[in-house]
Amino acid sequence: MRQPPTAGMILDYFRERGEALLAELRGFVERETPSRDAASIESFVLDYSSRLDEAGLTCRQFPGAWGPQLLAELPGEEPPIVLVGHCDTVWPTGTLAERPVEVRDGRLYGPGAYDMKAGLCIVLAVARFLFDRQVRLRRRLQIFIAADEESGGDTAHPCMDEVLAPGSTAFVVEPPCPDGSVKVRRKGVGIYELTITGREAHAGVEPERGISAVDELARLVLELHGWNDPDRGIQLNVGTVSGGMAGNVVAGSATAGVDMRFDAPSDGEAMDKKLRALEPENPGAAIEVSGGLCFPPLVPTPETMRLGERACRLAAELGLEISTGSSGGGSDGSYLSSKGLFVLDGLGVEGGGAHAVDEHVLIESLPVRAALLAGMILAADEEEPSA
Repeated sequence: MRQPPTAGMILDYFRERGEALLAELRGFVERETPSRDAASIESFVLDYSSRLDEAGLTCRQFPGAWGPQLLAELPGEEPPIVLVGHCDTVWPTGTLAERPVEVRDGRLYGPGAYDMKAGLCIVLAVARFLFDRQVRLRRRLQIFIAADEESGGDTAHPCMDEVLAPGSTAFVVEPPCPDGSVKVRRKGVGIYELTITGREAHAGVEPERGISAVDELARLVLELHGWNDPDRGIQLNVGTVSGGMAGNVVAGSATAGVDMRFDAPSDGEAMDKKLRALEPENPGAAIEVSGGLCFPPLVPTPETMRLGERACRLAAELGLEISTGSSGGGSDGSYLSSKGLFVLDGLGVEGGGAHAVDEHVLIESLPVRAALLAGMILAADEEEPSA
């Protein structure tokens, strides 16, 4: 197009395609893509790549243990504009059989709809908008879809380091804040597993010979809970526990999954060291700590705030009243910011219930948030990001 499209023109484009957007989102949600299910992730990425191909992008896949990372590109000048999302969800295979996709009261309910199949839906919609309207961007456009964000990004982050350059402008299509605001601040995240080894024995005949790993784990759960410090933004949650082989056997092993959140990088490092220094109360037991810090905090920078203010202005032109906000959740946006990219997060679709049984998307938000994302790309393309 010779003249850049106005906000109203962009919104009209997506509203005219509202039913198609909803149908595509439903199809995405009905394809289960649990974290670390490489076959499901690969199948989804192949399909998604073919749709981006049709919109004129060149796609590459980077194989990984938990499924391929996807990079799609349109040629242009440096530094690139990057759209960032992930295709894995927290929901195991079979969830759809228990909770099938449902549309009611202006909402689409389904596992992974909000976090973040809807974000992938609007990324694809924006790619089609650029193709259909023959918008020629000056800057290179990249789309990076991670395979394992929900499990910490172990395979995605090295690939990001390879293909996404510092100085790029990154728009992350994670869900926005509950009020629709974009995200300029996030907590850091650590993901750990504690493995406790004890000694089995008959619980009724000679319990004194045993060393209960479950007892050690129970003590550790309470100890970790005591480390929470809301005033400093430190949060620990023991989300999974397992152990033992039978009720009449002193448990010889036990495990726990631990999630840690923090505001300050120094607190994350200190808590990581504290976790790794855990000692058993019973000297005959042993504690092994695996995992580690996976997402640093997203800390606002002048460029982040400038992008956030621009998003608020563009949203107002689309009839949205939003601001800049924060989140306790982790994101690849935090990682990319720490690597020198200029990041604005929370540009996905409004809804609620992330990681919960009532996960849903507000259907009317689909075309509006697609228009906002398109507007941010066009605005970023008109000027160089500040150093």
